[in-house]
Amino acid sequence: MNTTVVIMAGGGGTRLWPLSRHKNPKQFLAFGEEKNLLQKTFERAKLLTPISNIFVATMSEYGERIKETLSEVSEDNIFYEPQRRDNAAAMASAAVRLMLKGKEKEPVIFMWADHVFTDEEEFVGDLKRMPAILDQNPNSIVIMGHVPTTPETGLGYIETDGASVPGFKDVYRVKSFKEKPDRATAETYIMAGTYYWNLGYVLSYPQYLLDELQKYEPELMKGIASFKAALEKGDEEEANRIYGTLPKTSIDYAVLERTPTLFAITGDYGWSDVGNWSTVHDVFGITGDHVPRGHNIHVDSENNYIYNATDRAISMVGMKNTIVVVTEDAILVTAKSDAYKVKDVVARLEKEGKTELL
Repeated sequence: MNTTVVIMAGGGGTRLWPLSRHKNPKQFLAFGEEKNLLQKTFERAKLLTPISNIFVATMSEYGERIKETLSEVSEDNIFYEPQRRDNAAAMASAAVRLMLKGKEKEPVIFMWADHVFTDEEEFVGDLKRMPAILDQNPNSIVIMGHVPTTPETGLGYIETDGASVPGFKDVYRVKSFKEKPDRATAETYIMAGTYYWNLGYVLSYPQYLLDELQKYEPELMKGIASFKAALEKGDEEEANRIYGTLPKTSIDYAVLERTPTLFAITGDYGWSDVGNWSTVHDVFGITGDHVPRGHNIHVDSENNYIYNATDRAISMVGMKNTIVVVTEDAILVTAKSDAYKVKDVVARLEKEGKTELL
């Protein structure tokens, strides 16, 4: 069975400021490694399907970066969003474009461009298993769940029925979604053994996904129908105008929390969405700081991390659990436990009109 992959690479990435900016979001960052996060996602996709079946959904402003970063991807395989309308609109428009390319009978996997996995082999192996689940259950959607290793309060959880689908190891029917529980509730989820972190990966046939959206989000699909009509006329300008009017909603709320037949394939993949600098420290800072050109010094300090993107010397004295990020025009200093508050810094910069720093 041919499988289509759509890499979702339109995120703006502000939680890793000051390294991540509107013009250089998280998916284009490499954190000192040879390949950036988008390139690593592309390498996974190539293990699933031929390059001709790999598409990228991104913002128009990132077009040149995408072509530069993924030179193997054809221009025809890049879907541009003129503005952000959340991921339900992005996935619906991608499904429409795939159908216009004659791929309505091929299952499509929507993959995120900025995730990291320490167990790549198991993760890719389960991605390869997903189409077989859909083949036996065509009127359904398949998602991915991660075994919760800690009682995370900032993630959404998938509740399953706990009974493996016959013939498929670690695949369950989804009962419900639970959004960002408090710590005590998250601990009960772990103890129950039937809850999984929602990774956001979606597999479906394009037409079925659109049919489900029509059922639950008719207002969105009214706009998508006009968007499709404009594409069929070859009027990209009109299609872009219509896209900008689509209502903003997430695919979780629009479909996944409502559709009657939903399966989750589950595993422990060592996943991270590299959501803030604390995570970068945990994932990429295990062997020390990132210092491509400059020089870092730690004196009587422990469990700190410096990302130094300059040729300056950075020193930390008597510090614990602190993260410092230095770029040519900005410096961030944060307690590791407060790294998630960087979004508040970005909000302040926006409010104060400091767009040159965004």
